[in-house]
Amino acid sequence: MTEPAIPVIHSIPDGAALITTVLCEYPIPKPHSCKLYKLGLNDTYLVTTERENYILRVYRRGWRNKEEIDFELELLVFLYEEKQPVAYPIARKNGSFTTNILAPEGVRYVAVFNYAPGHAVDDKLDGKQSYILGEVLAKIHQKLDNFKSSFSRPGLNNEYLLDWSMRAITHLYQHRKNDIDYLQKEIKKIKSQLAGFQLHLTAPEYGICVGDVHSGNAHFTKQNEPTLFDFDQCGYGWRAFDIAKFWHIALRMKIDIAVRNSFIEGYQAIRKLSEAELASIPVFVKAAHIWVMGISTNVVGDVLPYGWFTDEWLDQRLAMLRSLDESDNFIKLC
Repeated sequence: MTEPAIPVIHSIPDGAALITTVLCEYPIPKPHSCKLYKLGLNDTYLVTTERENYILRVYRRGWRNKEEIDFELELLVFLYEEKQPVAYPIARKNGSFTTNILAPEGVRYVAVFNYAPGHAVDDKLDGKQSYILGEVLAKIHQKLDNFKSSFSRPGLNNEYLLDWSMRAITHLYQHRKNDIDYLQKEIKKIKSQLAGFQLHLTAPEYGICVGDVHSGNAHFTKQNEPTLFDFDQCGYGWRAFDIAKFWHIALRMKIDIAVRNSFIEGYQAIRKLSEAELASIPVFVKAAHIWVMGISTNVVGDVLPYGWFTDEWLDQRLAMLRSLDESDNFIKLC
């Protein structure tokens, strides 16, 4: 008797199989190994060869469609050709940048990247590194003003950052009515404040953002030369949001305020922010916080188990959201 097949939500591809079925299509040295390196919104593998290493990413089914993936990869190729310090995708022997694999849950897309030299500094980020990272982001913004794509990408707007996130949070925490009401009021307040800044919808204030620049998504060499990677959250939005996203992660890592400010100083050494942009950063930090909450709750039952989302999880994130109103977090910005 044949047992019925059980649907699979998220499978973990075998690294050895990826060598024989996927990596053989790329013009790289013969891999010694392909090992699962990191689980997250996508599955990341470290590919080792005799001469150098690579990163293989298997995009999670249902997170990014092919059009959105193509936008990201095309953007990275553009930045690499513009000599910006980013980890870039490796083209297959046939010239394309993605490989389709048939996983138990359906078709998934694979991309291969060069390995960013150095290592992530995470919460050990110092002032000099922060300043350099700010400079790099500003230069990338400037280059991306000239980037044109035939592919589409979700905008980093109120609907995506806030409304989309709120729907996912509400779905998991319907029993926390008072807290859901608080979040909805905060979102209404954020939208009103952002509208009041009257930020322009044209460059340089508005354009393509990286979406997730921070000290964990960049490797630094011993000479403090950075290489940025993981542009999975890129999209069109206000550039002040990109700065706020860095600030938000730095706050979560408990990075010193002087180091956080160095990032903005480095950015402004390349492009001076308007008064409205500077004033909007603390508000965008709150939007970023809610968005990260939304991303987490949107992948429940897949990347994260339901048991992850306890009342304590919500308590901690609401406590941080409330703390963002404290002026000490933004000494130089307000």
